[in-house]
This record gives sequence, C-alpha cells and structure tokens, in this order.
Amino acid sequence: MTLVIAALGVLILVLGLVGFTAPQRFRAMFAGMTSRQRFIAAIVLRLGGGVLLWLVADELRFPQVMRIIAVIAIAAAVGILVMGQERLDRLVDWWLGLSDSWLRVSTLFAAAFGAFLVYVAV
Repeated sequence: MTLVIAALGVLILVLGLVGFTAPQRFRAMFAGMTSRQRFIAAIVLRLGGGVLLWLVADELRFPQVMRIIAVIAIAAAVGILVMGQERLDRLVDWWLGLSDSWLRVSTLFAAAFGAFLVYVAV
C-alpha cells in the first residue's frame, strides 16, 4: 500500500511541476474538465486520499503527521461538498486567473507536498 501513496505523491509532484514550469498548460488541463468533473474529482480525490493515508499511516514515516493530513483531506472533501459546485467553480476560476507567478508559487507547494508523500512512503 505504501507504493500507492508513493504513486499518488509522484502524480501530485508532476502536476505541481507542470504548473510551475508551464502555467498555461496547467490551466488548459482544468479547462478541459467540465464543472461537474472538477467537483466530483475534488471530492473523490481528497476523500480517497485521506482515507488511504489514514489506513496506511502506520506503514509510513511520521504516522501521526500522516493522520493529521488524512483528517485535513477528509475535512476538505466535506468542505467542498458543503461549498457546492458553483462556489468551487468560482474558487478554481479565481485561482487559475492569478498571474503566472502566483500560480507557480501555489503549484510549487503542491510539488513539495507530492515529494513529501514520496519521501514518507519510500
């Protein structure tokens, strides 16, 4: 199961690096999704990732930190569900509308988180 966490980390790392190196390509990835697809993906990925982190936390480095991240991910999924699709769309549109510099900064954080997941899983 730790390999699944490492694979998730690699995916997040790659997406973050794409956003950092090619913000327009990163924006295009989101533009290719429908509003409903983004909403469902946001909930499912956070909920699934949170549950997975919780279940395998003991097999990873820093199990307490992984459980905290798991709770945050699950809470984020619930928050997005409560927020609703329309508000999520406005938030994503605002975020993608930031300048390339700010988008690069935010995706750099995502890349760092992905690298951290790889580190704790390997």
